[in-house]
Amino acid sequence: MTFNDFFIKSKRRLLAYWYKAVRGSIAIDKNKVVFFTFQGKYTCNPKYICRRLHELAPEIKCVWVVFSDDNRAEFPDYTETVLFGTPEYYRAVYSAKVLVDNGFNFVKQPIEKKKGQYYVETMHGSLGIKRIDASSNPNAKRNKIGYRCGEISDYIISNSDFETDVYRSSFWEKTPVLMYGHPRNDILINGRDDTPDGDIYDKVRSFYGLPREAKLALYAPTFAREASKEFEEFDAELLRSRLTERFGGDWYILKRLHPRDSRNRKVSADNSFILDGNHYTDIQEMMVAIDFAVTDYSSWIFDYVVTKKPGMIYAPDLEEYQNSTGFYYSITATPFPLATDNASISDIVKNFDMEKYGEEVDLFLEGKGCIDDGKASERSAEMVLNLINDKLPVV
Repeated sequence: MTFNDFFIKSKRRLLAYWYKAVRGSIAIDKNKVVFFTFQGKYTCNPKYICRRLHELAPEIKCVWVVFSDDNRAEFPDYTETVLFGTPEYYRAVYSAKVLVDNGFNFVKQPIEKKKGQYYVETMHGSLGIKRIDASSNPNAKRNKIGYRCGEISDYIISNSDFETDVYRSSFWEKTPVLMYGHPRNDILINGRDDTPDGDIYDKVRSFYGLPREAKLALYAPTFAREASKEFEEFDAELLRSRLTERFGGDWYILKRLHPRDSRNRKVSADNSFILDGNHYTDIQEMMVAIDFAVTDYSSWIFDYVVTKKPGMIYAPDLEEYQNSTGFYYSITATPFPLATDNASISDIVKNFDMEKYGEEVDLFLEGKGCIDDGKASERSAEMVLNLINDKLPVV
């Protein structure tokens, strides 16, 4: 850590304690809701709650937390933004009626929820396979923050019986669970036109300067891990070749790094058909626009599954990852064909059986008790409006 980093963190912590001490002098504005994603961007469940909330009640002040001034431009005109760790941030937090989170974000600094405030947790997974409980992660600081999040969360939103069980066995043992479905998955259910910006399919292609008929595959692994040995690199050129053979069309590969990695690494663009998927903020919109999906263990593909479009898992470090982090269920129990090397990627794509895949998707969603139906944003936004008026949801 550099001296500058140390100084910034120390300043934030001092501010956090100062505002925690004087929080009682900051009046709550019942029409203010503060949203915070771990990406620091306009995305995930909070985005879709915010958008629907504004449609239902334009008078609500929607305030978003950002990590950089560079992120401010992506937010709609009806929102305000505050920079994390600044006096404006703490004043926004302590004056909000409702705090909406998608991770352990507000509790990264020592805040204390006031009487009359509500904390709604939405998280950012769905039917994800990788474990999130404290026993699967040796990071004591992270786990302490997780338990703190569980303590102050008034409600947490779930999209399935499976996810509710995950919450109960991790950090939200006693937090009331709202079985609403995930707001961010509504566009995956409702389709290409579920956006104020028009057809998402065209929107994404236009963003990358691609023709409408272009085919898109998304490769987005989870965050990079320390490994005891090198594993075979994902072969985008091979994937493109096989996709063309199996499905036809002119294919482009969107490569998207996990937010933890994208801050320090860049997508290599050695080939004209490889595009930087991190340039596009909302991965949910990307999922609507793509035609094929590849990840290792990232939870986004367990959102994508509700589209019933083809996808697969590429996990060359499967044994090591399973031994270190662990899974909630066997990776072979997903609908996604599993590849552990590039040769098996080739075989899977060449022989992809869409009929069998569709049947396995239906069985998977039914088995996990998934309730996503395209109306989660509305339910969640109405819940926030009720909390503003101290009307508690039925659990």
